[in-house]
This record gives sequence, structure tokens and C-alpha cells, in this order.
Amino acid sequence: VLADPALKAKMRPIIDNDINYIMTKEYRLKDGTLARNRPLPNTLWLDDLYMSLPAIMQAGELTGDKKYFNEALKQYGLFSKRMFNHEKGLYMHGWVQGMEPHPQFHWARANGWGLLTKVEILDALPANYPGRAYVLSMLREHAAGLARLQDKTGFWHQSLDRNDSYLETSATAIYAYCTARAIDKGWLDA
Repeated sequence: VLADPALKAKMRPIIDNDINYIMTKEYRLKDGTLARNRPLPNTLWLDDLYMSLPAIMQAGELTGDKKYFNEALKQYGLFSKRMFNHEKGLYMHGWVQGMEPHPQFHWARANGWGLLTKVEILDALPANYPGRAYVLSMLREHAAGLARLQDKTGFWHQSLDRNDSYLETSATAIYAYCTARAIDKGWLDA
């Protein structure tokens, strides 16, 4: 949250404009899920989870308006319902409405965006806020799924469940940060 009043006054119109776009103008599916119409109509990309929800959460912190926390939690649930594979403890990278059967590609960096989103939500959300326990349980389930696939080198593969894909440094860095943060906050057991 912006502490300097002069900086806050200067930045607030820009912040309000961007948050207003996410909240009212960004394309959505019929159920309200933030979505894209490219490269295919009515698609979800896990990257977008991170590109929108932390900003919405920060708007909640900045304004004190719970509608932002509620929207971020709603979006998190809608994305996870479609994109999180509970059997594997992983997210798929993209989802296309109407595609059946739906292929699942467990891209390492996309899973990093999903993990980082949960950490950002938990950092901003008040301690006893409704929906917090769900995000915390998903953090633990996701971390366990990732831990099962860590390579002996300490890195993760670009396609998490394909050992024939290359070792991915950026995803590994995101996982290391998120895991350390979650352990530090008591959300994960070291």
C-alpha cells in the first residue's frame, strides 16, 4: 500500500483506471470468469490468474473495500475448478471452453503463476476472511503435487510430468520463493 501521500495521490488515478478495467471491462465467460478470446474463443490461461488477482487483492488493501477480496476469491475458485487437477496436484496451462476431451499440459511456469497467486492472496487477505481456508488448502495440495515432481537436481522440468523436457530455471525460482514465503508464514510445514 502506498505510504507516501503525494505518491498515493499521483498514482491513485492510474491504479483506479487499471482496477476498473479488470473489474468491469475485461472479457468474461457467462459465469463471470475472466477470460480471453485469443488464440481461441473463451479460453483461460493460468498466467492470467497471476496477472489479475494480485492487483485485485491490492486494490482491496488500498481501499479497504471487501468487494475486491471477494472478486479475487471468486476468480480463484472459478479458475481452479476448471484448471486444477486434484489427482496430480497441478494446474493445466490453458483451458478452452467446449473442448472435450480436454488435454492437460502441466507447464512449469504456469504452475509458478498459480502458486505465486495463492501466496499473494494469502499475504493480502485478512486472517479469518471467508475463503482463506480454501486458498490455504489449495496451496498445500499444489505444493505437495510439485514436491512429488522435483528433479534430483532441485529443479523442475518445463513440462512438470515429463522428465524428457528441459529443467526450468524461472519456475524453480518461483517455487523456491513461494515455498520459503509459505514456510516463513506458517502456511507450509518445512
